Amino acid sequence: MEFLNKQLAQEIVDRTMRIIDRNINVMDHRGVIIGSGDQARIDDIHEGAKIVISQGTGFEITEEKAEQLHGVKTGINLPIFFDEKIVGVIGITGPPEEIRSFGELVRMAAELSLRQAVLMNEIQWDERLKEELVSQIIHFEGKLDPLFLERSARLGIDLDLPRAAIVLLTSDRKKTYSYIKGRLEKEDLLLMQQDRIIILKSLPPYKSGQYLLKIAEGWHTGISRTTGLQVKIGIGQYQSGLAGLAKSYQQADHSLAAGRKLASKESIYPFEHYYLPVFLLTASKAGLTEGIHPLFQELKKKDSKGELAESLRILIETNGDMNTAAQKLYIHRNTLRYRLDKITEITGKDPRKTTDLLHLYLSYLTSELQ
Repeated sequence: MEFLNKQLAQEIVDRTMRIIDRNINVMDHRGVIIGSGDQARIDDIHEGAKIVISQGTGFEITEEKAEQLHGVKTGINLPIFFDEKIVGVIGITGPPEEIRSFGELVRMAAELSLRQAVLMNEIQWDERLKEELVSQIIHFEGKLDPLFLERSARLGIDLDLPRAAIVLLTSDRKKTYSYIKGRLEKEDLLLMQQDRIIILKSLPPYKSGQYLLKIAEGWHTGISRTTGLQVKIGIGQYQSGLAGLAKSYQQADHSLAAGRKLASKESIYPFEHYYLPVFLLTASKAGLTEGIHPLFQELKKKDSKGELAESLRILIETNGDMNTAAQKLYIHRNTLRYRLDKITEITGKDPRKTTDLLHLYLSYLTSELQ
């Protein structure tokens, strides 16, 4: 792996030259200049650096030596070590007797920058691996990549911990992530997608539904206040095992999809509240809802003002309670009774009967979820 690249080398040069008033060169393991205060020297071979690499020690270039070597100026060249191996050379231009006193500090600063860059790269790589593992988990179908368990163990992921899925739909993934990342627990797992963030939330013992709902409500409020974004959140249930976690993700994803169609003004969609719509959505994708009669669509065709469809929807929301439905509709109970009679006349189903209302409800859900 090439630790010292041109970008990092130039960063070291620029940072060092802001502190000391000397030209700095950084050479790779071949002695090629890959970072310099003099851009014209980039990609030149530095003979002094080649000597440092071959000898394994620092090399001072006096005016006399500079005349004997090709492509060098007076200065000090010191090896850059990583894991006890020379990975490059840093050179300071100037009379050796003037710059000798701070040469070692410059070398140490370069090595520190290199170690920090490598550490950040490793952290980013681990995060990418974690996201890949999360992707495998949510799409789990009973088979795992042979390296899955090995990678999980190396990354310190305990697959036996209880977790449930939360899906955040957002118009600004970066801002949403900036808020969320500081509020995640160590054992939470995360996957970034184009317009959404998937979180496999770790659960304390004996906590699931209400705990997840409170978490989601806190996130929604915080994101809205700090960023102005209005995210939509789907919540799955806890299910044991990897297969259960994949199922939890499907619940969260489908609850989000169903909720956005059925309750677009809402922002949080727990699976517990959308069990039947999710069931129908899943069944629809499998082609299993073709037998549900399009009663609601027939009703809307003959309902030019939309009053009948709205009355049916409110009656469903109030669990068939006519008094409550009439109050929510701001109409007299007799007006609601008249509308229900019209619904019965058009569809052949009486919403005041439980079985007929269920048929109408299934038809309504199937129509709205398409």
